[in-house]
Amino acid sequence: MNDKQRLLIQYICDGDIKKAKQQARIILNELTTAKDEAFKKNMLRKLDAKPNMIELPYNLREFLIAEDVSNFPESRFVLRPEEAKIVEKVMSTVKASERLSELGILYLPAVMLYGDSGGGKTMLARYIAYKANRPFVYVRFSSVVSSYLGNTQSNIAKVFEYARSAPCVLCFDEIDAVGMARGQKNDVGEMNRIVIALMQEMDSLPNNVIIIGTTNRYDRLDSALIRRFPIRHEVRPMSRSDINNLAERFFKYAGIATDGWLKDWCDTNFSDIEPASTVIEKCTQLIVDRIIQEIDTKKYNS
Repeated sequence: MNDKQRLLIQYICDGDIKKAKQQARIILNELTTAKDEAFKKNMLRKLDAKPNMIELPYNLREFLIAEDVSNFPESRFVLRPEEAKIVEKVMSTVKASERLSELGILYLPAVMLYGDSGGGKTMLARYIAYKANRPFVYVRFSSVVSSYLGNTQSNIAKVFEYARSAPCVLCFDEIDAVGMARGQKNDVGEMNRIVIALMQEMDSLPNNVIIIGTTNRYDRLDSALIRRFPIRHEVRPMSRSDINNLAERFFKYAGIATDGWLKDWCDTNFSDIEPASTVIEKCTQLIVDRIIQEIDTKKYNS
């Protein structure tokens, strides 16, 4: 037994599942023999299968979802050149904010991702959390916003209080739910107060928190709120080459060979521009159809 195997057993016996999974991944990635290849791929897929949820205080479970994204499925994620530049910029900003923190200067790494629904904004936010080695904390705005006067500001305060105590990537998905521009005809005083409360909380965050806002209504966001997100990027629909790349990665991850048929299948099923969600949906459906066909064939032959 080698030291890496001993560590794996130690983590399992200590009940540290996160470290056990990380150690298992290290051991699997060192397997190089042909006879172990299928086992290695299958086990790595299982490790990547679903995010590890982080337990939250009871009073926050209604508002937040926290994930350990250290097992982010990078092998099936398409990082386009323009998104790679944004990720690199965010990582550089994070390093700069750490230096500023040592000098006692507040600087919040904040990113606004905008674009049509289904384009992959939230997945890109998860990838940023993965690269930054931070938990991914997703804000449920549907629960944060309350019909009772003053409750929404109180809920927002609870969200930021958690972020201060646990450095993370705090993702406000569909931030337009509370960040609409003030002074509109149908505006109400309560929404004004919510936008102000959100900005005040952001201004008081420590440098070790990364804020990401996502929206498909960028044009309707409050201008003062937008200014608090110095990094802004439009996540565009996938081009034909992006579609082919994502489909190939998705099927390879699922253990399906694509030689000879993938391009024709993509040409038949997709237009020149598609949201990432549509590509994933159709790829998943093909896998489901194949599994059902295999099950039916086994039943027929048995």
